[in-house]
Amino acid sequence: MADRRTRDPQTLVWSDDNAVMKTIQATHGLDDFTFKIRPLLLVIEDIMSLTAHKRDDIQDIRDKRTGFLNEIDLGDISMQEKLVLEINNISWEILSNCGDGENMHKTVLDVFNALSSFFWAGKAVIALAAFAVNYGEFWLVKQLQSTNPVAQSLAFLEQLQPEMEQKLMFQNMDKLIKAVLNLTKCICESVDVQSNNYLKPDLPELKSMMAKIPEYTYWIIRSIVTCQTQLSNLNAYDYTSSSIEALNVSILVDKVTGFSDSMRTQLDLCYQQAEENRNVDVYGKLKKLLEVTSNKDNVMILKALISDQEEMPLYDGHTNTQVRIEDLGNKMVLLYLSELKQSCSLELSVLSEMYLTTGQKPKDYEIVWIPVIEEKSLANPEKKKLFKEVQNTMPWLSLRDLSLLDPAVVKYIKDDWQFQRRSMIKVVDQQGRVNKNHDAMHMIFVWGCLAEPFSRKKEKDLWEKENWSVDLLLNNIETSAIEWAREGKFICLYGGEDTVWIQNFTTVVSDIFQQSQVPIMTLYLGTNNTNAIVEPKKYSDVILDPMKIKLFWARLESIRQSRVQIGVLPESDDEIIKEVFKMLSFGCSKRGWAIISKGSNEMAKGMGDIMLKALSEYDQWKGNVELKGFVTALEEYMGTIGTSYFCNRFIVPKTKNGLPEKMDCFECRREMRMSVRFTCCGD
Repeated sequence: MADRRTRDPQTLVWSDDNAVMKTIQATHGLDDFTFKIRPLLLVIEDIMSLTAHKRDDIQDIRDKRTGFLNEIDLGDISMQEKLVLEINNISWEILSNCGDGENMHKTVLDVFNALSSFFWAGKAVIALAAFAVNYGEFWLVKQLQSTNPVAQSLAFLEQLQPEMEQKLMFQNMDKLIKAVLNLTKCICESVDVQSNNYLKPDLPELKSMMAKIPEYTYWIIRSIVTCQTQLSNLNAYDYTSSSIEALNVSILVDKVTGFSDSMRTQLDLCYQQAEENRNVDVYGKLKKLLEVTSNKDNVMILKALISDQEEMPLYDGHTNTQVRIEDLGNKMVLLYLSELKQSCSLELSVLSEMYLTTGQKPKDYEIVWIPVIEEKSLANPEKKKLFKEVQNTMPWLSLRDLSLLDPAVVKYIKDDWQFQRRSMIKVVDQQGRVNKNHDAMHMIFVWGCLAEPFSRKKEKDLWEKENWSVDLLLNNIETSAIEWAREGKFICLYGGEDTVWIQNFTTVVSDIFQQSQVPIMTLYLGTNNTNAIVEPKKYSDVILDPMKIKLFWARLESIRQSRVQIGVLPESDDEIIKEVFKMLSFGCSKRGWAIISKGSNEMAKGMGDIMLKALSEYDQWKGNVELKGFVTALEEYMGTIGTSYFCNRFIVPKTKNGLPEKMDCFECRREMRMSVRFTCCGD
């Protein structure tokens, strides 16, 4: 087939593309010359990038790349010699046939014939390396001609074009070289994609991409020949021809860039499919592994959940050292699962108090933090920064780096452990057993270090010893109040946001007990809306900081969740769960609520308006106090007043088996309406 002159811009339009490709494919041999393509591609890219810099930048670049070539591994000496020979042969083949720009197609075919024993990616890389040799030698002369006598003489003999003409030509050539490099890198990536175990050979995207590689390789070598032709004709002062060459190069840039973009899209689709297939496979293996109930130890399970590739995938926040998973083999491991967010200070406070209760790390168990975030966020710089910030606040173990988080593990945590934004703790015992339906976070919030060994059996045993009392309400909140109640003294717990009610209520309480000359401790507990807590210094004997008030309401929710977790149905007659629901409804009240207790167990409780009215009318029922006791007399009188003007509402997170099918209002006894409320994850 006749080839048109290179200087004609129409030379890039062929009458029969299929015939050209058949001719090119006919040159392909047995793929019996294989080599490491990526190291050679790195050297090529290094040459091309250095030639694009000004001479003034060379020293700075030299300092930064010290030792670069020492790290390049092209294979043994024999392989290196073979590669050098092949590169020199192709370099000469290109150089000797590009002198006048004629017979472009023949030159390209000659190069393909010389590369017949190479695989397609190898052809592209060797041809590009051959051009890099010529291109690099040219730029050595150009960059040294002002300081080196030999370079000055060589530059004189070359008779280079005027500076402005050279600038335009090399700008266009740089664009084409960049496009060729990008396409070559894509072709090299396809070699790895083909060997990916998670991709089927008959995948349409893969088949379509691989079928195009011979054509892409042809245009890479054709572009190389075009660039070499321009280098070889620098002594020609034909500006018209130079303009035509610039148009040819521009057309090639668009064409090769289009190929590169298309292949990148196909590669990304292949990577996406491979990742999906891998995640399905890893998820299935993880699911099967965690269903095994008897293991020698927990190391295999922990490696599957954390990392089975890294030697030291964990970071110890207490000692600032890296840790092996094998070091956890004889310990119980608490997997602390949470979203990656800054506002988790309450959890950190509770866990830290338990973890360092003796001032030292626990001997029998370890906490490992695993942030649960989507795969697309793993490379986000802001997420990485936040991860390090949160990690530095934790005294226990955590993933060493966010990149170790496996998307398949995140899927398992969400699907099988039903992680739904709220933090949880899954316990892996010494034999690698995990109860996927048990969340130890709740028992830790309720009992702290007494929850060890954090099992469901331990949780049941702890509940056997509990009843509804001030002790249960204020455990880990205020020790002095618990001791006061245990001595049989009066204690008043109250909350709300209405400062007028708070002032009136505490004044009445103070007056009554001062008249009776009976000591009472008052303790303000606010509401579960910690942003609306009032300043209680004037009205409360014990002042709690906002974190303790927040913990009080969080513990109530954990009491509810823990009771449900051990099998207590929300709609049962269980006293504790009923009282918890009532307390949670108090927490949603802005107008006020109160509990007056004598000792730990004897309580009268109610909404703020009813409690204030009953106490304000103390003279009407104080005659019953001596006979029935203050708390019972108060409770009976409250019953005669009727229902509160303000009915109940309460807000709890949606959890499996955590809510009754229906519930009556604690005040008017009518059935409550269930509604859905969306809140920010930071609320």
